[in-house]
Amino acid sequence: MNADKPLVPQGPELLDPVSARLVAVTLVLAYLANLLPWPDSLRWLVPDFTLMLLLYWCIHAPHRANLGLAMLLGLLADVTLGGLMGQHALTYTLAAYAALGLRRRLENFHLSGRALQLLPIFFGQQLLNLLLGLAFHLPDVDWRFLVAGVAAGLFWIPVAHLLDGLTGWTNKMHIEPADNRTSARSLLKSQSGARGPK
Repeated sequence: MNADKPLVPQGPELLDPVSARLVAVTLVLAYLANLLPWPDSLRWLVPDFTLMLLLYWCIHAPHRANLGLAMLLGLLADVTLGGLMGQHALTYTLAAYAALGLRRRLENFHLSGRALQLLPIFFGQQLLNLLLGLAFHLPDVDWRFLVAGVAAGLFWIPVAHLLDGLTGWTNKMHIEPADNRTSARSLLKSQSGARGPK
């Protein structure tokens, strides 16, 4: 473990945390976007907006968006969208867990790099929905819905750019990876200085 890299957020992120109101409003808007009456011919192209916003907040404000919120949003989606009860709750929770696990790494990428890193999570969520639908013989199972996972990765860039503007998040706020050689040299210097002549 490297002593130069802080374990908790530092600097501007702590001074000006994201408000709970902004998180709630954006998640409600995303949820309502999922409920829009999309044409049946385009429904398989529509990304899961709620999941996109949930993962955004898991990365940028993990103290506001956690696994409990993911489970709650998934259960809400299960109730309103129909289908298998607990399906969205499971997939949202697993996707949020993956995003929280990758959070430190994702902070070191620009928007397009984050979208590329999150693409397997979006695709995996759609794949898990598909597999659960096939396992339980749900009537609306369609392989084309896997495209929605890729569409979510593409839509991630403008959505994250918009939210970065609202929150004031910049890529300069990420925590830079520490240079191991520099930290090893400074550690050796401090130890040799402490042992000095007696």
